[in-house]
Amino acid sequence: MAVVRLTKLCAVAMMLVLVPLTSSVQATMPHAAPPIPVPKPVDAATAERMQGIEPVSEAGQGHELLCLAQAIYFEARSEPVRGQRAVGQVVLNRVASPHYPDTICDVVHENAHLPNRCQFSFACDGEPDTITEQARWREIVWLARGLLACKTDCNDEPAAKEPLWTSTHYHADYVSPHWAKALWPTGHVGHHFFYHERMA
Repeated sequence: MAVVRLTKLCAVAMMLVLVPLTSSVQATMPHAAPPIPVPKPVDAATAERMQGIEPVSEAGQGHELLCLAQAIYFEARSEPVRGQRAVGQVVLNRVASPHYPDTICDVVHENAHLPNRCQFSFACDGEPDTITEQARWREIVWLARGLLACKTDCNDEPAAKEPLWTSTHYHADYVSPHWAKALWPTGHVGHHFFYHERMA
């Protein structure tokens, strides 16, 4: 009888020791750590300030630069640089065409009030236009600056002679828009097919 009582006492003592120890171990296990905070998205101007470059203003040429950079960023930020430039060139080619608005911002946001009826889908998809990849945004801003600064000098580059740089339309490779059949194919870069409008 004395042995049984001693065994029970030992069992109780062990439980009193192990319970706090187990709780202490669980508290230090990795899964108990709080989640890593996710940075909140920032707008374009804030992203540029974070990267140490002059923010794109919304006045004059700065506003046009902002519209061009946004079009490239939201439409092609995951594409190779050649594909990003081609998307930007589509914007500029439309500005130069008599069949489209005369400014970059007007071209980019044409039909923005009509859901899924615009060339640049980010402008009419109903989603907030928020910059979430600051490093990529900085690269695209510089690319857009270069496209805007590229006047007659760029026409002498071999690449400028390619049909791709005359494009006025493009679409992702996972869709087949009906209008593509009426256009001339000019190239395929990354996940985008490009076209030239016959009447342009």
